[in-house]
Amino acid sequence: MLQLTLDLNSSAEILGIEPKNFLTFLEQEKMGGIIRLKDNWRISIFTLAQILSTTPQILLEIIEDYHLGQLMEEVTHDETFDEQAGWQVYQTYLAEDKA
Repeated sequence: MLQLTLDLNSSAEILGIEPKNFLTFLEQEKMGGIIRLKDNWRISIFTLAQILSTTPQILLEIIEDYHLGQLMEEVTHDETFDEQAGWQVYQTYLAEDKA
C-alpha cells in the first residue's frame, strides 16, 4: 500500500537538514500533517510538498527516481544481472505508467 507519510529522519533527509532542526521548525510553524505515535514522528507527503512548493505527485516521482537510482547502483557490478533484460523490464514499467 502507498504510504502517505514519511518518518522524521527521511523527511529531514529530503530537505537536507538535521531531524532535530526539522522537528523544531515544524513545532514553531505549527504545520499540519504531522503525526506523533509514541516517539515516532510521521510527516505527511502533502506537508513536505507544501514546504518544498511542489505537488505531492512530483515529490513522490523524485523519491521514486532516487530509490530507483540506488537500486540500479546496487546491481552495477552484479555478474548475474543482464543489463539489456533490465532495460526492457524498465521500459515496460514506463509504458504502463503512461497508459
